[in-house]
Amino acid sequence: MRETTTSLSSIGPRGAGIREVARLSGVSIATVSRVFNDAASVSPETRQRVLERAEALGYAPSSLGRNLVRGRSELLGLIVPNVSFPLYGEMIGGIEAVLGEQGMSILLASSHDDAGSELTATQHLLRHAVDGGIVINSLLESSPPALRAVKWVQISPEHAGLPFRVELDNAEGGRLAALELLRVGRRQLAYLGAPGRESQERERGFAETLGQAGLTYRRAEGDYSERSGTWAADTLLEGGGTPDAIFVAGDLMAAGVLRALHRRGLQVPGDVAVVGFDDAVIASLLYPRLTSVRQPARTMGAAAAELSLRLIAGLNAESVTFAPELVRRESTGPP
Repeated sequence: MRETTTSLSSIGPRGAGIREVARLSGVSIATVSRVFNDAASVSPETRQRVLERAEALGYAPSSLGRNLVRGRSELLGLIVPNVSFPLYGEMIGGIEAVLGEQGMSILLASSHDDAGSELTATQHLLRHAVDGGIVINSLLESSPPALRAVKWVQISPEHAGLPFRVELDNAEGGRLAALELLRVGRRQLAYLGAPGRESQERERGFAETLGQAGLTYRRAEGDYSERSGTWAADTLLEGGGTPDAIFVAGDLMAAGVLRALHRRGLQVPGDVAVVGFDDAVIASLLYPRLTSVRQPARTMGAAAAELSLRLIAGLNAESVTFAPELVRRESTGPP
């Protein structure tokens, strides 16, 4: 076989690289591996000699190799329903901030709001040996037995029975919306919801608070998109008169509601007051600026990452529920 010559600076982190470090250091390959994995069994003199030879050779150990020895990949799986949704971007930012401090990275997949796709994405991430996982708006009722080796943290899952959750008190958010609309004297109210547990809980808090005031409300349903907010509002307005206030399950839908009202020549808040939910960036960019129930998305993402790190470390961990906050802007107006 024809021999090739490789410069010392180009010796890679596997194969001949570690063998060359071991040969020049006068130790075994296993000893070199222990040095780079901080094993206490290596003497300080040997450690120093190995590190000096490695530096001279330009050798850096394979991160994959280190992680196989440690049993860790330094990767956290993350499944999101839709990467373009603004709220999820804020959650991802919070997750990355916490993991970055620990030297960990995210392996991202999308469920496309489909339980089957979520299960497939989870299996895919496990094949990459992630240390843990976070799922936003999980649709799975429980983890199949094959997936339970890794404990997953769910942010606002569809099913409340999952063991490790970071979520918002959505019913309290609905109550805050109702109280705001009652505060400004509105009595002909409506709710624009969407499929799923979060919207149901928001509506429950809204309905209970109105019921305590002796009021009822009308409802229509969209799918959290701006377009669905427009046609849901049109359906509502064509189905029995104009309400004087609308609570909307999400800010993007609320943007569509504002468009529908504008097309009909209705003033906000003069004719119809509007309250959204999430307090996404769009809420302060709309005209009029949107009163919204704030969901602390970035903080929730950070909490999910911290919870996941505790599970990976084998520490006690508990689910976390955040309280919402009403952010008052021009869409509800003064009393």
